[in-house]
Amino acid sequence: MRLLLVVEEENLGGAELSFLELSRSLGTRAEVDLALSARALQKHGAIYTGFSGSGVTLHVCINSLYPGTLSNLHRFLRRRAAGELAALIRRIAPDAILVNLPTVERGQTILDAVELVSPRIPVWGFLHLVQRPSTIGVKFGHPRDLMVKSLLRRFDRLLTVSETGARELSDRYALCRPAVIRPPTAPLQPVFSASERDRRRTEAGLPQGWVVGMVGRVQLRQKGHDAGLRVLARLLHQGLSLHFTVIGDGPDLAAVRTLADRLGVTSRTSFLGWRTDVGQLIPLLDALLLPSRFEGLPQTALQASTAHVPVVGYAVDGLTELLPGDFQVPPQDELGLARALADLLQGTSHWPAEELALRAANWGNPGWCAERLLSLLSSDLPGR
Repeated sequence: MRLLLVVEEENLGGAELSFLELSRSLGTRAEVDLALSARALQKHGAIYTGFSGSGVTLHVCINSLYPGTLSNLHRFLRRRAAGELAALIRRIAPDAILVNLPTVERGQTILDAVELVSPRIPVWGFLHLVQRPSTIGVKFGHPRDLMVKSLLRRFDRLLTVSETGARELSDRYALCRPAVIRPPTAPLQPVFSASERDRRRTEAGLPQGWVVGMVGRVQLRQKGHDAGLRVLARLLHQGLSLHFTVIGDGPDLAAVRTLADRLGVTSRTSFLGWRTDVGQLIPLLDALLLPSRFEGLPQTALQASTAHVPVVGYAVDGLTELLPGDFQVPPQDELGLARALADLLQGTSHWPAEELALRAANWGNPGWCAERLLSLLSSDLPGR
């Protein structure tokens, strides 16, 4: 079976990194082509050049595969990228196409492209965030909410990263319930030795003592770094000695720094920026904080769990399926979030490390995810 995988997004977040992990695993089991834009390669060349020898053939498109949010409004705005992708499809003749979908509006360029090719190739979408455009906060969100059902119906089949997301999509848009494939995630190695952790923290520029981290794109509307800082301020006021580390970059980084100054917690906060060694940093944390206002199933939650790092977060979407009850609190309940984190750090609550490590490793196993996808494809595409 020959598969064309498409990454529209030029930035790299958890959705893209998990999709690339899936691509690598598929490359050992099928003939895999991966399409991305030249700009994505320019931004993250080290990540993509790592595919050399993986069994995945890279195809770099001159045109942006996602010309912008407004391009969802009319195919005329996507015509150049669609034409370039159509030429690629004719050349490699895949049996099926899988598109990474960070949000519900994405993937329209590749769907335009297949309409230019005969015979038509089945297109599947791997969807991470199922929330409405208005919830995510895009321009003209409420009018665009009305378009989502017709956009999603263009796909031959959808996959989601959580049972919660699959149920929401099916109920909200009267779609066939999507199959679930958790975000493919390579497990991280725990650091059990206290002396080893101290040494590696020093090398990474992290302090000793309790270190709580947030990892990922710095975007207040979704990720809730403002809530994280207010929780930090509350716990410091209660007399707990801890340090807050923000790993990642994004459009709201300056606003988060300003809020840290206003709350008086700058001396207790580190901003490490975009890092390629996140897999080495997460095991050094005492806890991962996820005050996300909406999610799919964060790859960082699976990574932390495999590294025996406790995760505390809001009970949203896939996190409700992963986290034990004591470690998830109702959305927007900052007092409850602070209490859950304090209970963990003070030893009042116990993180079931072995159980969660096994669960996360099984859910995110890239090989299992690849086999699951190929099984679904084989069922829908007999003879290919």
